[in-house]
Amino acid sequence: MVALVDIRSGRDNGVFAQQQRRRDTLIWLAGQEYSDDVRHRMALSLRMTANVASSVRDAVAEYAATVLVLEWPTAASSRRHGLVDLTHQLVADDTTDLLFVRPDPQSQNQVIAPRSMLASIRGGPSARAVARTAATLADAFGSVLTLLHVQTGSQHPDRARREWQSFEEIVDELNRPATIVTVRRRDAAAPAILEEATGHDLLIIGSRLDPARPSILIGRELDRVLRHLQLPVVMLRVKSANRAAMAGVGATNGHTA
Repeated sequence: MVALVDIRSGRDNGVFAQQQRRRDTLIWLAGQEYSDDVRHRMALSLRMTANVASSVRDAVAEYAATVLVLEWPTAASSRRHGLVDLTHQLVADDTTDLLFVRPDPQSQNQVIAPRSMLASIRGGPSARAVARTAATLADAFGSVLTLLHVQTGSQHPDRARREWQSFEEIVDELNRPATIVTVRRRDAAAPAILEEATGHDLLIIGSRLDPARPSILIGRELDRVLRHLQLPVVMLRVKSANRAAMAGVGATNGHTA
């Protein structure tokens, strides 16, 4: 874990004292033990920084990180604007896969320990990565995993057929007999995800891949749906898929990669 305490010029001693408390809290968190099977502590790299995005990039390069896990703030988060700005800067780099974690808006400090997960898959460039990530998390937590495929009436039949074939291939490749496979046909995908997510403890989706607007992670319709969704959400942004979209190969729509 890389812990960053933002230091800005022109601040008084009271604010610096607050930053020191945050630093101490991060050290305390890193000292806690995690996992029921193997007791271990989280490794911590603590940095005082005047440029958060630059420090994150340095850490990614220093540790040769392949996945960067970031907080995805809820609409009510007091840190929302700063995190959105940080996300825009890091998405533009396209140097590592990004995994965004949004807590349950009603229980933002609660540990995420899902018994049941829903992964929404359609067939875009990052579909396989989303499915593999969902399977890995399900195995780690001992969760029941459901793969959801939504077909919409607005899709061209050829595209719907390609996405369905891709989905079938992904299910076969995972080779997880315990996985539940659900297929729905609806007028719009986002409401279908909201409907199917009810009763699950975690939703896993892929990000939007739009070459014209690379910093936009989800579409407006899905954003509105997620605001009403009272459960944690994990969103995956795959760098290789983003490159494919930028090259005009297999660009997908907003929410399910």
